[in-house]
Amino acid sequence: MKTVCLFLILVVRSVAGATCESPKFSSTTFSTTDAFFHFSTTYIIEFTLQCAKNVKDMAVYAVVNGKVYQAAVSEETSKYQVSWQLDHAASFAQTMSVQIFDEDGFAAYRKAERSENNTQKVKPLFTIELKHPGVSKNFPVASETVVTLLIFTGLYFAYSYKSQLTS
Repeated sequence: MKTVCLFLILVVRSVAGATCESPKFSSTTFSTTDAFFHFSTTYIIEFTLQCAKNVKDMAVYAVVNGKVYQAAVSEETSKYQVSWQLDHAASFAQTMSVQIFDEDGFAAYRKAERSENNTQKVKPLFTIELKHPGVSKNFPVASETVVTLLIFTGLYFAYSYKSQLTS
């Protein structure tokens, strides 16, 4: 009987959403700015998260401009990572607010979304600001570098030709 009760408690505990209380986080962000070699702009946020109850293996969700992404957890570093891509046309210089939710917060967000209530009233664990400088379609090598290489190539051939004439 005790084992059945213990089993039921474990099942109920695992089904119930994990809540992160008093979250502490640090984050780093990255976005591609080169549109010459890439087909779309990639955004990456990596963050560490510590909760008051030291919750492990907690599902974490990110909401970016109304789109939901689940964070992946690195087994080596225990860091969370969220990544997504946008077309270059939608990747102008901007600051994106990325809302991070735990399971309970995400359930409240989805409930507000389904009932067409204001999702802004749902409080995330924290918000990360990703500053994207925009994309550049410039050629990756400066024109001055190309001209310098052409001049040195021309000088090399001129010197080689002169050496052949004098010998």
